[in-house]
Amino acid sequence: MPTPLDLYTADHKTLLAATAAAAGIDDPVAVQLDAYFHPVLTKATRGPIVPVNGVLVRDWDRDHTKTWPGIKFGARVYTLGGVRFARCCCTFHSDLYDYAYDFVAVDRKDYLKLFRLAVQAKREAAKPGLPPVLPPDHLETLRQNTLGYLDRTNLRRIKELGGRAKRGLLLTGPPGNGKTSACRWLWQECVRLRYEYKMVTPDAYRAARSSSNPVQAVKELFTVDRRGLVFFDDMDIALRDRNTVHETDDQAVFLSALDGIEVNEGVAYVFTTNCSLDLIDPAFKRPGRIDLVLHFHAPDPGLRRALIARWHADVLAGIDVDAAVRETAGYSFAEVEELKNLLILNFIEGNGWDWAWATQQFALNRQELANRASSRHVGFGVAEAARNGF
Repeated sequence: MPTPLDLYTADHKTLLAATAAAAGIDDPVAVQLDAYFHPVLTKATRGPIVPVNGVLVRDWDRDHTKTWPGIKFGARVYTLGGVRFARCCCTFHSDLYDYAYDFVAVDRKDYLKLFRLAVQAKREAAKPGLPPVLPPDHLETLRQNTLGYLDRTNLRRIKELGGRAKRGLLLTGPPGNGKTSACRWLWQECVRLRYEYKMVTPDAYRAARSSSNPVQAVKELFTVDRRGLVFFDDMDIALRDRNTVHETDDQAVFLSALDGIEVNEGVAYVFTTNCSLDLIDPAFKRPGRIDLVLHFHAPDPGLRRALIARWHADVLAGIDVDAAVRETAGYSFAEVEELKNLLILNFIEGNGWDWAWATQQFALNRQELANRASSRHVGFGVAEAARNGF
């Protein structure tokens, strides 16, 4: 009687052979593209759709036409740099979503060439992005303590001199003032510089805490295999002061993983929070865990002008930039960007560039949200927050 493993491997062998035959590949090797998936399929030339074992089910989803093969069951042929390969999509059951059923097949003789082309495509896709709009000294401090800290020469010298080969940063401030933009820029730079990176959300942390081995699962969130950044987004519940809120073992597990007996090296941790710094647990804020706190405040006129200067030339030509800077006093970066979105939506409707309308509509939208907020709570962790008195 065949075992589940026998069936699994037989399925994969059948699909690999059928995909190769349909795509004209003589000696197929199965590959999971992983981080190279989007760069490779975006750059590759799409070829014909072919059936697998005589079966072809097309898919009319148009949301991701660059990377989605346009099939539910079958294979699509691609070429990149003269290398022919095919993507097999044959996950015929929701419980069988696995890379034995969804993979790329390439001829063995082209395997290394495709890998080199994939590396090149990923590098090209990771062109430097615009840094966030921040005060110059603020941006340089952020860079030095993350990307600069992870520079191979710097890390080696730090170890030689007996310093800590890890760094912890806490980004604080009200929502919408650049924390997310800063992290997005750091992530793009990690991709460009080939540093490792991890994104840890409250959901991921909770999943680790509820796993069969929570201590190990949380520890893995803090670990990188090579130089890299680990981003922790809005980790308020784990970091709140145990003297002001109901204590749980979240803090102990979190702090132990961050700075326990085992030493993590070649890593910079970037934490973001919207809560006041005095509500963060003092044990978390001590040096060796958090070495630097960067406060993100509402932008001053110079920063608002710098942000607006990045808008499309057509938008800038249609408004009074000086008035826009002046009338957005006290606005966050996110609120200034929302005004731009309203301007564009109104323009598309055929009403021209109307700054007065955008500001009036923005005020109405804010009032509507404020009215709704007074009647019900929304957002992640509301129930947990209520239980802990946040």
